[in-house]
Amino acid sequence: MLFGNNKKNAEYIVDVHCHIMPGIDDGSRDITETLEMLKIAQSEGITHMIATPHFKSGHHNATPQKISELINAVNDAASTLRINMNLYQGNEILYFEDMCSYIDSGKISRMNGTNHILVEFMPSDPYQYIRNSIDEIIGEGYYPIIAHIERYACMVADIDNIREIKHMGAQIQVNASSITGSMGKDIKKFVHRLLKEELVDYVGTDAHRCEHSRIPKMKECTQLLYKKYDEAYVDSILYGNAFDRLLTDTNTLKENR
Repeated sequence: MLFGNNKKNAEYIVDVHCHIMPGIDDGSRDITETLEMLKIAQSEGITHMIATPHFKSGHHNATPQKISELINAVNDAASTLRINMNLYQGNEILYFEDMCSYIDSGKISRMNGTNHILVEFMPSDPYQYIRNSIDEIIGEGYYPIIAHIERYACMVADIDNIREIKHMGAQIQVNASSITGSMGKDIKKFVHRLLKEELVDYVGTDAHRCEHSRIPKMKECTQLLYKKYDEAYVDSILYGNAFDRLLTDTNTLKENR
């Protein structure tokens, strides 16, 4: 195992959580901002991005068809500016009771068409509610990726809760800004405890803007990870797990979804 090695950059970086599609949630406001975000992402070493606009029950949500159309439009515009970025389709879903039936009927985007879904909860949701929701999702044949696990009070209060949902089959995503300390010392300490136990599966930017604090930054995070942790593990959370589970054609998809 290699710790404190001199590797500074990953061969690839997959941002599994970003709000880069223009004008469909609280992320990028227009195509101009989207292109600026892509330029920043490319300069930060990001090579692949899964666009995950919010899906919230009862809100006006972009359809999967609309997201697909936007990705095509963004790809065309990026190509004109010689921005080299691989874009994929997803959603960040705020869990609700009928979520799985919405996914079944094609109303919500899965992560690049696989059976993996990016799911978030409210910060104050109790652990039993989150656990039961994960159990339901897995029972319906989907693989939940829990977005920014460090935001949920019940998880920060008891790391055993994270160990339990991992054992159930949930996958864990943390934000790059939490790793670097931009979200505060306590959150940084908590996230690094997860990293030391190798409980994290993915790192995402959760980028919403091309300015201020919510930009698609990954370089500082990447350098810190390679300095502190096993190189093979860091490779896995920056791109390996995403390549194996989300961005290949080897995933077994649910029939007739």
